[in-house]
Amino acid sequence: MKIIVANKDDYIKFNARLLNEMKTFELTEDSTDYIIHRVKLGNETQDVSLIDSYINNLLDEQYEKREYIKLEEIQAINDLISSLNKEECRILNAYAEVNRYNVKDLNEIKELITNINDYQIIEKYNLHELGRLIAEKVPGYKMDINVIPFMNFAKLAENYLFDADIKENFCSYGLLVNTRQMLDNELIQPKIEKDKVLKIEVVNKKQFEESSMYSKVTIYLPTTKEKLEEKFKLINLDYNKLTIQDTHITKCEIVNFDDEILSNRFNKVMEYEIEKSFNNSYLTPFQEIELLCKEVRSFDNIRMQKFLALAEVKDSKINYIHDLIDYASKISKYNLLPNINDFYDMGKYLVNETGHFDDVSLLEDYIDYYKLAKDYTQKGCTYNGLFTEYGYLMEKEDIDRNQKKENEEEFE
Repeated sequence: MKIIVANKDDYIKFNARLLNEMKTFELTEDSTDYIIHRVKLGNETQDVSLIDSYINNLLDEQYEKREYIKLEEIQAINDLISSLNKEECRILNAYAEVNRYNVKDLNEIKELITNINDYQIIEKYNLHELGRLIAEKVPGYKMDINVIPFMNFAKLAENYLFDADIKENFCSYGLLVNTRQMLDNELIQPKIEKDKVLKIEVVNKKQFEESSMYSKVTIYLPTTKEKLEEKFKLINLDYNKLTIQDTHITKCEIVNFDDEILSNRFNKVMEYEIEKSFNNSYLTPFQEIELLCKEVRSFDNIRMQKFLALAEVKDSKINYIHDLIDYASKISKYNLLPNINDFYDMGKYLVNETGHFDDVSLLEDYIDYYKLAKDYTQKGCTYNGLFTEYGYLMEKEDIDRNQKKENEEEFE
């Protein structure tokens, strides 16, 4: 942060712009004798130049009223800016550009920075470009390629912005959107905080069963009671009086999970299980997805693979989401051997990794790994299990029981 100041007495007596006695303020000095003339906030890697202009306009307005912004107020703004990343600095500048003629006070800037996660920039610079994006990204708007040359994309975007309650604020950075003031939609979603695990779509069960015209809300779990009260109010439900019969989950997806492939597979499993339950006349209540969230939040890659493998092999026993939650809570009772996809792989693993065989490197070309694995994985054997898309799945209780049995037989 850099601040240019002028002596207060001289600044008031003359026009500060004509003075030559401007200087960069040192934070160790007493600020009471100075008036802040110009600011340059952020550090060397942060570009917040339009916010600087925004504040400098405020300084001029205050001077005209003989009111002065204090150094402590500027320092507080700079402290908030210091934690922002490059994209967040772009949002600050975009906001300053859009609102340059409506400067209120520093509290407006503080509130903006504090709630920076509510804002997004879509890098589209006019209604036509935005309409093209809507046609590409939003379900229900996708069109045949032959129709594209005849589409009025600007009109499409205009109607979409109105329906989604998105205020139109184009600037040199793109379209600035305040997600707090808009309805959930497929084009723009609020930024996902790092602690979020699941993104779900919730509907009022009664409305869902009685009509095709029903409202839905998007909720990111876990979240606060206050946020849930706000969300459920939008679908005419009182969260504090919610019962297991009041809601249905139409979509459940994992967020903030590092492995994109596993994330996509988890989402497909949830889509399949929700649809299967629905076809079996079971709806999926919000309370059960909350329970699932508590299990999933501890998943790393191997736990996720175990869960997906269990969902695959136990499919016939999963009739509704509660069954799936039960298996999610029991993944610690299973072992998974990744990349073991058939009996040949399993035979290689048994010979080379388990320590049950002496060095067989000279005989490797003569071993029938397929037959060996078939023998060692039969029911009742230590390595009895099932092949899945994610590897070879074994229940630990079976492993321990079979190992004990084999040891007893060897002792006898």
